[in-house]
Amino acid sequence: MYNQNQLEYLLKNENLIETETVEKIKAYIANLEKWNNAINLTSKNFDYFTHIRDSLMFFELFKSPKGKLLDIGSGNGFPVIILAIVCPKLEITMVESSTKKCAFLRDTISKLSLNANVLNKNIMDIQPKNNFDFATIRGLKCSYEMEIKLNFILADNYGKLFVWAYPPPSLKRFTLLHSVCKNNKYLHLYIKAQAAPQPI
Repeated sequence: MYNQNQLEYLLKNENLIETETVEKIKAYIANLEKWNNAINLTSKNFDYFTHIRDSLMFFELFKSPKGKLLDIGSGNGFPVIILAIVCPKLEITMVESSTKKCAFLRDTISKLSLNANVLNKNIMDIQPKNNFDFATIRGLKCSYEMEIKLNFILADNYGKLFVWAYPPPSLKRFTLLHSVCKNNKYLHLYIKAQAAPQPI
C-alpha cells in the first residue's frame, strides 16, 4: 500500500498540487487493488508509492509534454496511467498483449476519464506510421526487433524514447540524450538519430 502523506508530498515536489490529480491517483490504486484480486496484476508485497515515484521520473527529463505517446507493455498501468493523469495534454496509446490486462486498463481509463486508448496487440504487430512523439518502456527489454519497430513508429527527427532500465540499452537507431537516477532507478531519454528510411 502507500502512505497518503507521502503521495501528497511527492506530488507537491513535482508541482502537481491539484486535488483532482491526487484523487485520480488514489482512484487508480483502488481500481488496481480491486482488479488485482481477480487477475494478479501485482505481486503480494507490491509497493505502490515506489512505482508512482518511478513513474514521475518522467518529469525530470520532460516538463509539460503534449503530443502522442505510445506505452509498450502497459500491464498494470505503471508508468502510463500515472502519466495520463498528470499529463492531460498527452494523447496516449497503451499497447498490451494480455486481454485481461487490457480490460483492466480500459476500465481504469473509463473511470478516470483519461485521454487514452488501449490496443490489445503485441508491439511487433503495430503498423508503423512515424506519428508518435514519445514512446515509453518500463519492465521490458528493448530488443533489436523492438528498436527497429520503434524507429518506424516514432516521428522522424524528434521522436523521443524513454526507457526505465539499468544499464541504458545500447541502441543503434537512437541517440542517448540524458539519464537520471533516483533511488537506484534509472530513466534514459533517447531521440531518433536521423530520419527513418521508408519501410520496404
